[in-house]
Amino acid sequence: MVNDMVLDANGQKMSKSKGNVVDPWEVMEKHGADAARLFVMAASQVWLPRRYDDNSVREVAGRFLLTLRNVYSGIFAQYANFGWEPSDRDPVIASRPALDRWVLSRLTRVEQEVDELMTAYDATVAVRSIMKFFDEDVSKWYVRLSRNRFYEVDTEDNRAAFATLHEVLTVTCRLLAPFTPFVTDLMHRSLTGDSVHLAPYTRAMPPEVDGELEQAMLDIRQLATLAHAARDAANVKVRQPLPGIQCVVPGDPAVAMTLSALLAAELNVKQVSFLQSTDALVSLEGKANFKALGKKFGKETPLVAAAVPGLGVSELRTLASGGSVTIEVAGVDRLIEPDDVTIIRRASGDAVVQEAQGYGVALDVTVTPELRSEGQSRELISRIQRLRKEAGLDVSDRIAVAIKGDDELETAVVAHRDRIMEETLAVRVLLGEDAASPLRNGATANEAGSWTATQVTDVEGRSVHLALRKEGL
Repeated sequence: MVNDMVLDANGQKMSKSKGNVVDPWEVMEKHGADAARLFVMAASQVWLPRRYDDNSVREVAGRFLLTLRNVYSGIFAQYANFGWEPSDRDPVIASRPALDRWVLSRLTRVEQEVDELMTAYDATVAVRSIMKFFDEDVSKWYVRLSRNRFYEVDTEDNRAAFATLHEVLTVTCRLLAPFTPFVTDLMHRSLTGDSVHLAPYTRAMPPEVDGELEQAMLDIRQLATLAHAARDAANVKVRQPLPGIQCVVPGDPAVAMTLSALLAAELNVKQVSFLQSTDALVSLEGKANFKALGKKFGKETPLVAAAVPGLGVSELRTLASGGSVTIEVAGVDRLIEPDDVTIIRRASGDAVVQEAQGYGVALDVTVTPELRSEGQSRELISRIQRLRKEAGLDVSDRIAVAIKGDDELETAVVAHRDRIMEETLAVRVLLGEDAASPLRNGATANEAGSWTATQVTDVEGRSVHLALRKEGL
C-alpha cells in the first residue's frame, strides 16, 4: 500500500525548493515510529492527499497512544500487582456485571467491523474505529466506572473486572498491531507472554454481540450527558450527592432501567426513576412567530396570533416534534406549521430539566444537610488521594490519615469514616486531639515526625489540615 501526495500543514505540495519538506527520521525521533504510522493511517484514506501537521501527530496519535498506555500501565498493570492473573477463578462472561458484558459486546462488534474493513483495504476507517472504541467506550466509560473495582482481587466482581479489561487490552493490541507494531507487541507480550505478531488477528469464538444491552447503555450515556449539563446549569459539583433524577428515553425503558445503578453512580444521585414521556418533566407554551404568520395570513395575522396561546398540550407537542396542526380562527381552519410558533419549555416543579432527541432528565438539586455532609466527605477523599499521589505512594499502599478542620467537616468525617477509609485504603483516620500533633499550624513534614506528607487545603472554603503516612496492615 502506498500514499497519495503528502502536503504541508497549509495544503501546499512539499518540495525542497519551498523548504517545507519533513524528514521522517526526525518525526520518528520526536514522536515515535508508532505515532508517525498511526497518524498517517488515521489522517485520511491512503488514496487521498493528506496534510502533514506536526502538532496533529501529537494531538491525534500521541494523545491516543498516551490513553492506551495509561489504561494499561496506570490501571491494569499497576492494580494487577495486587495479585491477579488469568485463572479458572475468573467468573464466566454470562455471570459478570452488565458493564463487563457491554464492553465485551462492543469489543466483538468492533473486532468484526475492523476485520471486514481491513479485508476491504479500508485501513483508515478501521483504525479510526479502534481509536474511537478505546477512547470513548473503554477509557472514558468502562474504566472510569470500574475504577474502584480494581482496588482488590478477592471478590468475583474484582476478578470479573480484571479479566474483562485483560481481554479488551489483548484484543485491542491485536487489532492495532498493523498500525502500531511496537507498543502493541510490548503490551501483548506482557499480557499474554507471546508476540502480538504471532497471534491470530481475530478470535475464533468471541462473545456474542448483545445489541439490546448496547442500546440500553447508549441510553444511559445519553441521559448522563444531559444530567451533567443539568448539574452545570445548577452549578452543583458532581461530588455533591443529590436526591434523585427522573429520566425519559425513546422507546421502551425496560432494559435501561436495569442499568439504573450505573447511572446513579455516574451522576452521584440516590435514586433514579424512569417515566414514559417528558410530559411530566416540562410544560409547553406557544408564542406566535409574527414574521412567519404574516407571510401566510396577511391582515388576518393578529387574529391567528391571538389563537396561538390557546393551543393545547397535544398540539404543542405535535409542533415541537416537527408536525403541523389545524386550528379554527374566525370560522376558518388555519394550518399552523412548526415555524409559525415558538415553543417555550418550562420545567415542571423545582427540578432542572434537560432534553435532547427524545431523551429527557429532571434533576432534583435539593441539598439536605445529610447530603452536604456526604459531599464534604467526598471532597476530602479527593484531597487525600491527591496528597497520596504527590507523596509518591503506590496505589496498593495502606495509609494512616490525620484530618483537622472545623466542627462541620470533622462531623462529616465521623459520619462517613468507613467510606473515606475504603476509598483511600486508610487503616486509621485520626481526628481532633489525635490529629493535633502532626497538624499543628505551621508544622512541616519533618516537624510532623513520621508523617510522610502534610497539607493545608480547603473544602467549600473551609480550611482543613491533612497528613498521611504509609501504614502496615
